[in-house]
Amino acid sequence: MLNSRTFITALIALVALGAVLFWPTYLRRTEAAARAASLPTMAPVRDDYSGRDGNVAFWEGMVHKHIFDDMVSPRQLSAQYLQRYRERGDIDDVFRAEHAAELSLKAQPRGNIGAELELASDYLTLHQFYKSIAMTKRVEALDRGDFLMYPREASLDMEIGDYAGAAKRLDQVPLKNRDDSWRVVESRYLELTGHLSDARDLLAVAAANANAQYDASAQSRAWYYFREGEMAFEAGDNDGAIAFEKQSLSIFPTYADANRLLAKYECAGHHWQECLDAAIASANVIPYPETLGYEVDAYRGLGRTKDAAITDDLIVTEERIGNAQRISDRLLAIYYSDHHLRPGDAYAIAKRELAVRQDIFTWDTLAWAAAMDGKWDEARSDEAKAMKYGTQISLLYYHAGAIAQHFGDNATAKTDYQQALALNPQFHPFFADDARAQLAKL
Repeated sequence: MLNSRTFITALIALVALGAVLFWPTYLRRTEAAARAASLPTMAPVRDDYSGRDGNVAFWEGMVHKHIFDDMVSPRQLSAQYLQRYRERGDIDDVFRAEHAAELSLKAQPRGNIGAELELASDYLTLHQFYKSIAMTKRVEALDRGDFLMYPREASLDMEIGDYAGAAKRLDQVPLKNRDDSWRVVESRYLELTGHLSDARDLLAVAAANANAQYDASAQSRAWYYFREGEMAFEAGDNDGAIAFEKQSLSIFPTYADANRLLAKYECAGHHWQECLDAAIASANVIPYPETLGYEVDAYRGLGRTKDAAITDDLIVTEERIGNAQRISDRLLAIYYSDHHLRPGDAYAIAKRELAVRQDIFTWDTLAWAAAMDGKWDEARSDEAKAMKYGTQISLLYYHAGAIAQHFGDNATAKTDYQQALALNPQFHPFFADDARAQLAKL
């Protein structure tokens, strides 16, 4: 038997070991509590979007006066057009913004950094990523030492799949200059490279700071909750994700992106009526194929097959008429592939998207489209590129699992399916159930 002194010594050692093991968790909780206590409180929300047309009209009037060398008015008009696009989704506003920025540069070709940044934002919105990068680098050359440009460039690097370049640019920003714009882009980088928890923590700080600014636009403030909801869903917190999107909509009630993701989360939980309501609200502003797809799924879930067929036709119409700028290419390829429709067209559309950007989601889309079109060897190669960074998103693991299973690699398929469900047991209205069904067979 242990004597009392030996017992006490062993007990102290056990307690010490427990303290060591618990310390990282305690430290994280303490830091989280301290950070939450130090974050600013939320400012009242301005409905600035209700006056957008008036702002546009004012600056249009100033531009139409044709004052010699007036570079400010067209630059301001460009910003107002682009903000109205973010609020309402009219692609023509992006072209108007582009034209206004060019007018500003025509009035002042040299040193007009504001107009060049507006033009870079226009290119980004039109998915002309390489043109946006070129313009951003041009501004950097004009204003060397401006660390605010580095997060912009890093964000664009990620769109074209240059994650090493993005990391380099983000790391080059000195600690004292790492503001909320840096936090937002660093958060995205962490999210895409397999560090979801850290990404969420960083974005939460930026979100609190942004929502403490009374003069910030409602849409830009709502965007932070929209993104927090997206990452909550990736982490398997579907209820939290829904709450974030509803908070986003409380700030900007017609926010199409927030309603689109709300529809996604409700569909994943088979809450068909809630999914349908959110999808319709989103599509009434911007009829993205993804959003219309949630309408289709909700209609079918509710047994309204006729309405589902009508909306299916609308998606095809959107491809022919509403996708002239190819902005919705990836969304169309995903919808067709997920629903086993037009596999050849889905593959061609995904291939076309790859010429524009080469991020992990484009590789995943191409892999899935290739698989659904019977091009399994290409699918395996493309999915490996999508999975390269360990991104913690269930759908990527599901696709990887299905492709591995096709090749008889049951061990890898099993691991991928398990990881998809571990991240989020309800990551998709159909594929989550299929992952469970496939695991039962393996």
